[in-house]
Amino acid sequence: MPRRAMTYLLLIAAALTVSACGYSAAAEENGDGPARVEPVEDSDLSKVVLRPSAAKRIGLATTTVAVGSVDRNLVVPGTAVATNGKGSVAVRVTLPGASAGSVDASRPARILGLGGREDLIAPAQAPPPGRPGGGGARYYRLDGSTVHPGQKLRVQLAQKGGGQKETVPYSAVIYWIDGGAWVYTQIAPLTFVRAPIVIDEVDGDTAVLTSGPPAGTRIVSVGGEELLGTEFQIEGE
Repeated sequence: MPRRAMTYLLLIAAALTVSACGYSAAAEENGDGPARVEPVEDSDLSKVVLRPSAAKRIGLATTTVAVGSVDRNLVVPGTAVATNGKGSVAVRVTLPGASAGSVDASRPARILGLGGREDLIAPAQAPPPGRPGGGGARYYRLDGSTVHPGQKLRVQLAQKGGGQKETVPYSAVIYWIDGGAWVYTQIAPLTFVRAPIVIDEVDGDTAVLTSGPPAGTRIVSVGGEELLGTEFQIEGE
């Protein structure tokens, strides 16, 4: 079942029955249950405090918000169009208008899959003599290769927006009813508070963030949905 659908079901279930952990709302109100929910001062959020036995029961696991290098690439067809002399070839790519502005002109191109060899790096160059520039045309210089004019190539271009980004495991992401996303941060031993995040993209098992808790913040990577069910089970009573 998709994670978003599972989260919605947990929100509904929290208002109708006990949470997935088997928590008893009555026991929690008396302070002797496996978890309790307390208000966060000057906030509309609540913190969930677990007993060690409850954390073990749900398989609670935590990690930290990481910083990773995120590459954004565009693969387009290219053509070797001219020799620059001394074993150097000019490679032309023509970008559609929607893509032209997204390419990072300061970074070289990568020529992919030439006869099973390693990819070749081609820095940007000015249009060769007699070759038009503009209109989405870009030229890259390929040195020391056996590529010949007229040869068709696959060219990988770096796009803007890459670099160092905060990331979290996708298992940590909790979706809200309106489609917003959150993670549970750990503010003290076995004490957790929701924090909003904005997801830029999901790459496999990793969510790349536009905004969220700072790098190094400890978050729940397994058990967040159970915490959400517990938090709103209490508030709904």
